[in-house]
Amino acid sequence: MTVTDTVAHKISSWNRQIYKRLKLALSLGLRRQIFVAICDDLSLRNRLADKLHGELGTTCAIAPPNGSIPTNLVSLNINVNDPHPFAQISAWLAQNPYSPITTSPPSFQLLGIERLTRQSPTIQQLFLRRLQSIERYLPQLDANVLLWLPRPWFHSIVQSVPEFWQWHTGVFEFEGEPTPLPPIGSTQPEASPTAVTTQQTTASFQETLQTVLTQEFEENLDLELFQGIVGNNGDNSREMEPLLAPTNGNSGANQDNGMLKAVDFQTQETPTQQNSTTSQPLSEPSQESPHLPADESAQTPSPAEAYLQLGNHYRHAIEQGDPSPENLAIAIQSYEQALQWLDDTSPHVPDVLNDLGNLYWMLSRCPQDREIQLSYLEQGIQSYQLALTKLTAQQAPQTYAMIQNNLGAAYGDLARYQDAAENLELSIRAYEEALHYRHPENDPLKYASTQNNLGTAYWHLAQHHSPVNNLQAAIGAYAEALYYYNSRSNATNWAMIQNNLGTAYWNLAQYEKPETWLELAVIAYKDALTYRTPEVAPAACAGTQNNLGTAYWHLADRCVEDPQRRAEYLCHCISAYEVAIALAEKLAQHHPPTPINFDGIATRNNLGLAHYQFATEPSLGAGKEEQSKHLEAALHHHVQACMGVTARSDAYQTSLEYIIKAIRTFYQEQGITGQNLALSKIPGQLLPEILPRL
Repeated sequence: MTVTDTVAHKISSWNRQIYKRLKLALSLGLRRQIFVAICDDLSLRNRLADKLHGELGTTCAIAPPNGSIPTNLVSLNINVNDPHPFAQISAWLAQNPYSPITTSPPSFQLLGIERLTRQSPTIQQLFLRRLQSIERYLPQLDANVLLWLPRPWFHSIVQSVPEFWQWHTGVFEFEGEPTPLPPIGSTQPEASPTAVTTQQTTASFQETLQTVLTQEFEENLDLELFQGIVGNNGDNSREMEPLLAPTNGNSGANQDNGMLKAVDFQTQETPTQQNSTTSQPLSEPSQESPHLPADESAQTPSPAEAYLQLGNHYRHAIEQGDPSPENLAIAIQSYEQALQWLDDTSPHVPDVLNDLGNLYWMLSRCPQDREIQLSYLEQGIQSYQLALTKLTAQQAPQTYAMIQNNLGAAYGDLARYQDAAENLELSIRAYEEALHYRHPENDPLKYASTQNNLGTAYWHLAQHHSPVNNLQAAIGAYAEALYYYNSRSNATNWAMIQNNLGTAYWNLAQYEKPETWLELAVIAYKDALTYRTPEVAPAACAGTQNNLGTAYWHLADRCVEDPQRRAEYLCHCISAYEVAIALAEKLAQHHPPTPINFDGIATRNNLGLAHYQFATEPSLGAGKEEQSKHLEAALHHHVQACMGVTARSDAYQTSLEYIIKAIRTFYQEQGITGQNLALSKIPGQLLPEILPRL
């Protein structure tokens, strides 16, 4: 199989047809043509653009008509600080002159326009104004231009820049392809086994602490703040637990996610963290228990103990389901004050710094300005890094490995904000360092958890460079993690990693041996569903069913020349998507609704597309009646998707276009009777937008 054949297998049959038309248009040797390619799926866009560049970047694979000179294709990324596409093209031509006698004028594909969405309104308006100048540039522009646009920018340009739009030559609209959710790594840190109040936080304790804070720390604290805090906490007789205490495989969405109750950092399942349950005191205890009320204790808490007890009190509130920014901030301030009173050589300093990193990390995930979130995350990373300077791996291997594991996960979060590849590589380095001191024979569950995190970091890095090597490394890490999880005693984590492994297999299928890796992905997803059942873990089950449907969808697309297998895979795809949607609808009826970790609207549209393929491909063997049922099902799901989102949103426009395509197919297959039947199933509020476009 040639490289070109392998790449072609990555793209669905529908999109391959559109791609061939686009490639032919660019290969005709015409001049001053303005083409627009619409694609909301960034991964698909990148694959299509890379394929075009590979086939047209040097010479054209299609023999040009009339013996004309082959076309060259140049790929340019839009300058997001000064988005002037025509000036960029002119600058390239000035630096790379060509001879019109021996070489045809190059064509340019402009990428990265979707990044303008994250720029200021001023920059976005500047881009639109620059497009208005096409009439001045085009006569002098001896080249063709291909703009890759997501739908929002496409609609904006059509409405706002008619001066540009009237010059366009052709539009090529690609459909998004179903993709499974990214694999899941750690999204919560491991806690240090720091000292906690283990019996009572009584009124007398509050009095003692308030007295200490008032008398000893007047120069260091906002007394009104801390007196108000201590005086209004109420009685708390529950035992204090380590920060981010693990769940124990209980059923339900929150338990399955391994997260604190009522905490939703992100709608993804996470591995349960197996934290130490042994707490060591931060200072030598008095002859009587330090946990007794103050009037029965031999001494007043030291300054460090007082601040630590206050921090632990709020840490406990966070663990119990109140991770409010206020609680996080007070716990952070308390621990930072405790560090002022702890000797720098104290063995407890690394633990406190680790917990500070955890709290800053949690605070970075509270809804707020992006720059503030980034600042908190960076402070968390600094706390972990500082903690690592306060100990040696040989003397405290478990603590060292814990902090490196947390640092790796924090770098993974940072990669979502900036320098993705660089921060993911730092994440991988930290996880691998943790694994040097986290041995399976000592703590197999923590070892497996870090291997899972490492696999996920490699998966994300594969989205930026060296995909095959990084995906193979991810698969290796997931397989290692599975070896140390028991499918019965650790069913939740075992199933989660099987789900992750399936997604890594699916992703690798986009680059090599598509059928082999997709079949392995199906096996892994099915294994995960052995324990991710609707009764035990409905949200996780829905997510994996969604992924399974996607894997079957792609397998079906690899079997165009084998209609029987294609039909079988499409049936499995439809069944899996239907289960995922049914569970999502049921979870949405809970009070409060249980979140799912996939886009239910996209799944609706994917299900509609699978039915549409059955309805429009005679080779699949469906009779007239069955074809009609599939077409009605396709229309139903696209309508449901359209009605489930905000009008004028990207998903709304996508669903609307699928609806229009289905209605046109009704007309082609059944005439005006079919069209009227289709229109009778359309909600009235959609008709004014649909009828003018039929």
